[in-house]
Amino acid sequence: MPENRLPSLNALRTFEAAARLGSFTRAGEALHVTQSAVSRMVASLEADLGRALFQRQGPRLMLTPAGAEYQRAIAGALADLDAATRRLRFGDATGPIAVSTLHTLAFRWLVPRLQGFEAAHPGLSVDLSTGDRMVDFTSEPVDIAIRYGYGDWPGCRAEFLMPETVSLFCAPHFTARFGPLDRLEDLRHHRRLFHSTRPQAWPDFCAAVGLPTDSLRPAPDAPGFEHFFMIIEAAVAGMGVALLPEFLVEADIEAGRLVQPLPVRVRNPRAYYLAYGKGAERRAKVALFRDWILYEAAPYRA
Repeated sequence: MPENRLPSLNALRTFEAAARLGSFTRAGEALHVTQSAVSRMVASLEADLGRALFQRQGPRLMLTPAGAEYQRAIAGALADLDAATRRLRFGDATGPIAVSTLHTLAFRWLVPRLQGFEAAHPGLSVDLSTGDRMVDFTSEPVDIAIRYGYGDWPGCRAEFLMPETVSLFCAPHFTARFGPLDRLEDLRHHRRLFHSTRPQAWPDFCAAVGLPTDSLRPAPDAPGFEHFFMIIEAAVAGMGVALLPEFLVEADIEAGRLVQPLPVRVRNPRAYYLAYGKGAERRAKVALFRDWILYEAAPYRA
């Protein structure tokens, strides 16, 4: 046999357990094998090495000097192998976690909370990017994503984060300048702000509140906006009435930048989901971020 051939990993694990526990019986219990199996494995290892590793002193099992030296080296090597395997399989609980999320959700809701995440998990930071399309977790450097939809994206696992409830919002001075907004029917007399990437938002709202779905179609001169943060700022500036997710404008309501002219709320059938590659939840960083953000979103799921 080649002189540099190493003993089997099973033999080394068995020897280390017997040496650490001082008993073939207890080593067998720890490894879920019989005492005789441990004894045979150790005997085979001693024959392979050409050295005695254990000696009996009455009922006690003692390491020989060679066995004690070998046990110290093997224990460290097995610990290093275990740690390396865990890092590869589950990832480190340190370093950045790559998170992809939606534009307005990022800086209106997520970014203000990230300091709390980093305080709770020192050494673990977030590398944040934004986008609307679903991530390909097999080819893109993203650990976890937040997306809006039905949670039925192929090739990943999606987990419900929170619903989306929309309401009407406008600037505090809007009705004084442009006329009353006391009933839903009054919306037809006011300029409405449209989300260009959600063309069905107003028709869906109309259907939910009992208005004709075509009654609030955009006028030819109606401004369109790609992102919610644009619509929010347009509404604050008094450009029109906005249909917005409530959680995105909490700070604006509290600061008096926006008001809710009518107590009408509609919960959309689509919602916000966490998405990640299959099996990624076993990785330490993904699991920590997942647990944290689910906790942060819990009040919105109530």
